[in-house]
Amino acid sequence: MQNGTTRKPSAGDEVILKKIAAGVGMEDVGKTKTNAKGEFSFNAPASQQPYVLWVKHQEVTYPKVAMAGSGPVAVQVFDASSAVKDITLQEHMIVLQTSPGGDSLKVDSLFTLDNESSPPVTRNGQHTFELYLPDNVKVEESTAQTAGSMALKTPVVPTGEKNKYFFGYPLRPGKTQFRLSYSVPYSGKLEFDPKLTLPTQSMLVVAPASITFTPADKSLYTQKSDPQIPKTVALFAASNVDSKSQVAFELQGTGELPREQAGGPDGGGQVQASNRPGGGLGVPNEQPDPLRSGQWLFLGVLTVFLTAGAVYVYTSNPQPAVASAKPSKSGKPRSGSVLLEAMKEELFQLESDRLEGKITPQEYESSKAALDKTLQRAVKRQATAK
Repeated sequence: MQNGTTRKPSAGDEVILKKIAAGVGMEDVGKTKTNAKGEFSFNAPASQQPYVLWVKHQEVTYPKVAMAGSGPVAVQVFDASSAVKDITLQEHMIVLQTSPGGDSLKVDSLFTLDNESSPPVTRNGQHTFELYLPDNVKVEESTAQTAGSMALKTPVVPTGEKNKYFFGYPLRPGKTQFRLSYSVPYSGKLEFDPKLTLPTQSMLVVAPASITFTPADKSLYTQKSDPQIPKTVALFAASNVDSKSQVAFELQGTGELPREQAGGPDGGGQVQASNRPGGGLGVPNEQPDPLRSGQWLFLGVLTVFLTAGAVYVYTSNPQPAVASAKPSKSGKPRSGSVLLEAMKEELFQLESDRLEGKITPQEYESSKAALDKTLQRAVKRQATAK
């Protein structure tokens, strides 16, 4: 184990080995500390399910997925400070749609932050990232995820100031993505003001084309078009947004985002639902909404909006000491390999949710088939590129 701040072995850090246990979530298997060389070991029985290492350094936990018998695992930790200033908000994506009855607005927000501290230091403390949410908000899910790791549930907490909340999740060097799913009452028309606490390089708003989007500052947002974006989906983008920018907009009308587009990128096909193997992204209507579970965001938005300039932790290069991707001839990790690792982590998270009973068997089968198909395509592309 290496301390990425000092470039020296990290000694005396607590390491806990966990495994997935049906009905009880994560179960501790063993606990140890790193020696003077930063080394540690566990005698863990072979398992089809991966283990999870929880490494604690200066009160910050660094999770790492590992398989028994797979050989040494490289883990990198960093010194922690509450005074790290080199934090930028690279992207804020807002995905909007109304509930089937039209009486609530469902919102998925994604925030991609970058810790560019030098030397690299983890930003720790209570208010690592602050944000504003609408009145009468009902938070349904909130997670944090770093490059090449699984998403972890982390709460969003009121600050005491009206509509202002914070994430307390430590901001490690590199990119961290926060996902927040919530709903607000909706009567067919709503003033929406996603105020920012940090300047943002790119702001994206995704909504059904049936919902009228009227920005307060018409010069700020530009509607984007792309062959891969279905005609039933509208995408609005703003660049270099700061705290003085009028980011508010009005929504009017109702609509849901497509779950699977069968007619190709022009959006001319009918929406289909299937949970058969290899059936794509479709989810039967009676199942929980895929946007809420995060699968639509991971697969649909990842595929479609990368072409529109979206920034994702899935395609960012991890720190060299923990990278498992095979380097290219230039010595840099292949972005395709990093994407494969992220998909593997998503499959692991899906298996975890299934074992803990957080998803229905039908939702599991549908999501698993979609991930498997996407993973197979990524593997094929990577093999072709070699």
